Amino acid sequence: MMARYLGPGLLGLGITALIAGFMSGMAGNVSAFTTVWTYDIYGAMINKKATDEQKVKVGRWCTVWGVIISIVTAYMCKEASSIMDYVQALFSFFIAPLFGTVLLGMLWKRATKAGGFWGLFAGTLSSIGMWAWVKLDPGAVRYIALSSAAQDQAQNMFRALWCCLIGVIFLVVVSLLTKPKPAAELTGLVYGETVIPAEGNFAFYQRPLFWAGVTTLVFVIINICFW
Repeated sequence: MMARYLGPGLLGLGITALIAGFMSGMAGNVSAFTTVWTYDIYGAMINKKATDEQKVKVGRWCTVWGVIISIVTAYMCKEASSIMDYVQALFSFFIAPLFGTVLLGMLWKRATKAGGFWGLFAGTLSSIGMWAWVKLDPGAVRYIALSSAAQDQAQNMFRALWCCLIGVIFLVVVSLLTKPKPAAELTGLVYGETVIPAEGNFAFYQRPLFWAGVTTLVFVIINICFW
């Protein structure tokens, strides 16, 4: 689109901005990957007594491997019909199960750390498994997307739905089998243990709940119209 509608000067500027955006996004993703692995996995589970020096070394190696992994996965883009299909596939792998895990963790005080981990792990693994199943057996799409004619975007949406449900189910089951945190430690973190401030005497159209309902209604109508 840029090559078609932009002249030589604006085209160069546009490509420069596009590359800058990619570089910024990659830097943020690598930084987040390094932080999560170093503090939430290595420091919290693998080596709880790790010193700052050890964590710095682990973070450096995570940065190196994160860049290598990103380069390898970039070649997977060639198999996708468009960059949007590729991005949505990645979202179905990671964002959909994460959404269910975070949402339930915010709203349900009985959720535990083990439940969140295994729920997220099961959701991600199931999504990747469904994707691999369709790649190995194209006929399997009728089971995942409920139609043998479903295109990539439809497959991504249904795969995100199933893995989100699987993640939530695992989270609930594991949480019920493990010991929850005391209610005092959940104050301000979970909806049931957080004091909600009063909204005041405002008209109904000035309240967040009203606009949340309007947004939900519009979302449902648009989905019905374009189903």
